[in-house]
Amino acid sequence: MISGCNPLITRFIAKSFEDIPRDAETVATKIEHPILPHVGLSILWVGHATCLIQIGDKVFLTDPMFGNTAGLISKRRIEPGIAPSSIDKLDFILISHIHFDHLHYGSLEMLSKTAVMLMPPGSREYTPEFGFSDYRELHPWEIFESGGVRITAVPVNHFNGRYGFDASWSESDTFTGYVLEYQGKTVFFAGDTGYDSEKFKEIGKRFTIDAALIPIAPIEPRDFMRRFHTDPQEALQVFEDAHAKTMIPIHHRTFVQGLDSSLTYAQDQLKHLVSEQHLEGRVLILNVGEQKILIP
Repeated sequence: MISGCNPLITRFIAKSFEDIPRDAETVATKIEHPILPHVGLSILWVGHATCLIQIGDKVFLTDPMFGNTAGLISKRRIEPGIAPSSIDKLDFILISHIHFDHLHYGSLEMLSKTAVMLMPPGSREYTPEFGFSDYRELHPWEIFESGGVRITAVPVNHFNGRYGFDASWSESDTFTGYVLEYQGKTVFFAGDTGYDSEKFKEIGKRFTIDAALIPIAPIEPRDFMRRFHTDPQEALQVFEDAHAKTMIPIHHRTFVQGLDSSLTYAQDQLKHLVSEQHLEGRVLILNVGEQKILIP
């Protein structure tokens, strides 16, 4: 078990109940048809760690989370950027780990069952039979190939378990990142992770990455969170280690996380760092529901 975290968990839960809005903030303009007829690479941030990625004629969805709450405790503060019904083509679902805000049963029920669902080892026992076309568990550096798509599970730093009492930090990790390759384009989805120079530099050596989706929150309390969650500065270091051309920050703005002072706490820090390091144009801070065409 992860030791010494019970008092903190109590504070995290209390924080999640502060200033709960009656309704989630609405997304001003929702894209009704997010699947594009012709595109090289596009990414739409649905919110939290959920991204709709399109490479050519293939569509990927990361950690689908369309629910109103995570674990019936943390209430969503801004609605999903698109409706799940608008995803009228779906080839792959990528699950980074089994926490409630990443493996969300209600969201999976809403999606087309034509997709192949990929997940880290040990996840299948937590996953009901939704009727997807295939389920695959991938160990670190294991590769799945289908229809010209090559998906590699890559090691990251997080923690195991789903319900708290089953949490642990072990060599048998039920968490992962993914590298997607198709038609000469490459996307790195880091899932949820703490910083690890060796792991991310190895990813940068093995792949030429067009876009990296990297979490930037929660930040506080830093002494506890740094083991499991990259903050904005560390996320930029992951971006550099992986030698990616473009970074899109994820895992912020959607739920109250940790003891961060506001929903925009991480985003505000990242904006300052991007300006300070002259990374405008390479680090794209999307609004929830915003779709960016990176390669036409």
